[in-house]
Amino acid sequence: MSTLEAATWLITAAPATPVTPAQVRGLEHLAAERTVFAPAPDGWPSPLPLPAAEASVSALHGLGQLPPERRDFRRPAADAYAIPSAPGPVCPPAADSPVRELVLVVDTGLSMFAWAPTVNAFAASACELPLFNDVHLVELRSQSSTSHADLFDRRTVEELGLGRPAPPHRQMTVFVLTDAVGAAWKRGLIWRDLRAWAQHHTVAMLHVLPHHDWELSGVHARPHQLRALTPGCPNGDLEVAPPETAPSAARSSVPERDGHRLLIPVLEIRKRWLDQWVRLMTSRLWVHQQALEIPPVSAATGLVPSPGSAPDAELTPEQRIGEFRTAASDHAFTLAVLLAAAPLNRHIMQLIAAELLPAASPGDLAAVLTSGLLITAENAAEHSDPYDQVVFDFTPGVREKLLSLGESVKTRRVVALLDQYLGPHVPAVAGISRRVKNPAATPLPEITREAPPYLRVECAVLTALSGASTPHREAAEVLRTRIDAFLASPR
Repeated sequence: MSTLEAATWLITAAPATPVTPAQVRGLEHLAAERTVFAPAPDGWPSPLPLPAAEASVSALHGLGQLPPERRDFRRPAADAYAIPSAPGPVCPPAADSPVRELVLVVDTGLSMFAWAPTVNAFAASACELPLFNDVHLVELRSQSSTSHADLFDRRTVEELGLGRPAPPHRQMTVFVLTDAVGAAWKRGLIWRDLRAWAQHHTVAMLHVLPHHDWELSGVHARPHQLRALTPGCPNGDLEVAPPETAPSAARSSVPERDGHRLLIPVLEIRKRWLDQWVRLMTSRLWVHQQALEIPPVSAATGLVPSPGSAPDAELTPEQRIGEFRTAASDHAFTLAVLLAAAPLNRHIMQLIAAELLPAASPGDLAAVLTSGLLITAENAAEHSDPYDQVVFDFTPGVREKLLSLGESVKTRRVVALLDQYLGPHVPAVAGISRRVKNPAATPLPEITREAPPYLRVECAVLTALSGASTPHREAAEVLRTRIDAFLASPR
């Protein structure tokens, strides 16, 4: 086989313009700066994200079709809609090439732990997009915040300039990833920040729940016909078609002004939803969007209710479980029964769900987390996400009642998982399978300062498995007595 001489070759396309490291910052930048949620420990099964999470990010490629500095849709340049990867000469980047930045505001409320794999997958895929020069992470503390000031690390928000107009060469897109069930959403603490961001930047909410479940959260989106005044414009520059007005009509509304309401598109984390939003941002077409209406500052202030008595304070364990069983899916209730046999944190919950109930969805785990059956364990570090510490506990009496509703075979399978994965890291759990299988022949574990939260669970499991088994019942009584004596002794 022969080849032509080099002189006869014809170059028909210029090489692509090289991309400098300053223009693209990938997944390693995210990992180096801060992860969203901690991954599963080494050797543990990794829970899978929603299948649509990674695919949905590909829709954002469409944002590169129109340069953010182009402010006039009506007079586009000849190559404004050219496909970037098409063969042919590639123009060198302008000296004042625009900077695109993505800000991911991640809700870290308790129920969002169930969606950790999905959030991590979306964030990692977004960081790999060459579209954005930088990706920033901002933590939203929706569960524990009692005031507007506690929602974010205010220094980070200020450094990013989320509440200020961006310079002409800089375009900032803000995605809020949430299930919107935290107290900050239901009390309206977040509205002031969303309003400030949306007046100056492009803001959208990525709801982890499917659309038909949004009404269960603190976000009540409504359908609207929207149109962008300029590509990638702030939400305040979105035009809104009045109800029952044809989208093809002339301009039907004016841009948002201070004191008026702002609309923030709310999207499922699915490609077709993000495709539609990208279409809104890159065209002059009327686009159908589910949108959240942010009330004016004066109205938002009145949304914070005064503290009141908790209606669930006097419910018995049976009543709590009965209410949850009525409202939850079968998978969610089955998962709650399985979790009753384990000390709880996010990693253990996902381990049990993945190994023993693979048909359960993240929404089922989120339902357990927000069921009212759980409380935050004593001494649990705020916003922590450990795999070898107890973060959650059942309210008094609920664990024992759930265990009585479960099957002993499945309870033993949970115990085996704990021994296999948690035992090597937590001495109080090591050997629990042998103790549960044959309590009369296996010595009880040593009680240390860290052991009681784990041993209380073992005591509940032994009691649930006792039935007609005297050894299980006696072992549970001895263990309970030792725990009480240890906690009562001065240390």
